[in-house]
Amino acid sequence: MPVKRGQQVTLQIEELTPKGDGLARVDGVEVVVRGTVPGDSVNAVVGRKRKGRVEARVVEVLQVRLPRREPPCSHFGTCGGCRWQNLSYSDQLQLKDEMVRRSLASRDIFPGEFRPALGSPSSLYYRNKMEFSFGRGAEGDLQIGLHVRERYNRVFDLEACYLQSELSNRVVDSVRRHAVASGLPVYDLRTHEGLLRFLVVREAKQGGGGLMVNLVVSQYPHEGIDNLVHAVTGEVPEITTFVVSLHTGKAQVASGEGGEFILTGGGHIVEECGGLQFQISPQSFFQTNTEQAGNLYLLIRELAGDMREMDVLDLYCGTGGIALHLARESRTVTGIEQTVKAVEDARLNAQRNSIENCTFIPGKAEDVLRESGKIEGKRFDLVVVDPPRAGIHKKVLWALGDLAPAQIIYVSCNAESLADDLAELMLAGYRVSVVQPVDLFPQTPHCEVVAALHRTDAPG
Repeated sequence: MPVKRGQQVTLQIEELTPKGDGLARVDGVEVVVRGTVPGDSVNAVVGRKRKGRVEARVVEVLQVRLPRREPPCSHFGTCGGCRWQNLSYSDQLQLKDEMVRRSLASRDIFPGEFRPALGSPSSLYYRNKMEFSFGRGAEGDLQIGLHVRERYNRVFDLEACYLQSELSNRVVDSVRRHAVASGLPVYDLRTHEGLLRFLVVREAKQGGGGLMVNLVVSQYPHEGIDNLVHAVTGEVPEITTFVVSLHTGKAQVASGEGGEFILTGGGHIVEECGGLQFQISPQSFFQTNTEQAGNLYLLIRELAGDMREMDVLDLYCGTGGIALHLARESRTVTGIEQTVKAVEDARLNAQRNSIENCTFIPGKAEDVLRESGKIEGKRFDLVVVDPPRAGIHKKVLWALGDLAPAQIIYVSCNAESLADDLAELMLAGYRVSVVQPVDLFPQTPHCEVVAALHRTDAPG
């Protein structure tokens, strides 16, 4: 008999969903239970059905596998971000290990070596970038903060975020107070009227490279915006550059499509990572956890082995974070990236660090690989891939089979798509030698995963 809405059931939590929620089964029906982990036992009330699964709310905890603690953030449970703040950091790492292992095992992938998750040096205040949305409260009051969990049309007013620095929290508070005082209207998602849309704060965590604030609005030039910027920069003198981005489209993305206006400073900050400097502009991609990103790059270099005679291909190279670190050890590196602005940043970063053996090519990986002239018909000893969450494009997987490098290092932010792609690469003649989760996102269920693959007919 199927479970019904409003029914109370006793549930044994068996595993985690990719979003980090507990998952149980009743009469063959999958039940998602927030705030639980495998090994917990709870009484819960069945709620709505969503995407083929039933949701349930805990009414009584019968047994816990992992102890819970008081989360430091007052927004815990409302915010869609830090779902695991009530767990110790060591327990968070254990759960991330289990999530990755389960994803791999579901595709019959058992690496030669599975290394435990590499923990972040800092589990709080580690983010170098945060995006905030403007919204209206029930009484019409201006709010600035993050999205309510699973409610992307609702924003809660942020008191403080424990993933960003106190300086960044000061910026948010200053923008809120001066925006309220100015009476500037918030952009309305239904009517598509209003002015204030997003606030993005980026802070160089290492090397003293500055603090960049990017205000995304639907109209500019605008005297009220100029006054707001003047007030905030006067109150927070640590801001080294303030950018206003014009975004007139309906898409809810914290970026501008109508141009960027640099009101103070040079329009960028400079971050140090792994001994290299990176210029970061408003739309540049850079890992949000600077210190752990350096450890990620060290791991990739270690897995690559002796690179002195290697020609390396870096697919989905972004602004060159991986490529530039590998270039110091290898003969050549060729990076391919779809976003033209990211390629421009990668080239500038190579110049900034006096690295001359890197070539960056703009274009979709599947298109560039098909047009062999763009990579000069070269054969590569090592291919590094760091694709979007959806994984490697099928045409790229086929091209990798044709390129047949001796080694592939796959960096993934999604263990599910990673497992799918590894299964395909194994069919193409590769074995999975090493897998290690790397936690760049403490307090959340997300983590990076690094997998090293070798051709079965290659030495070593």
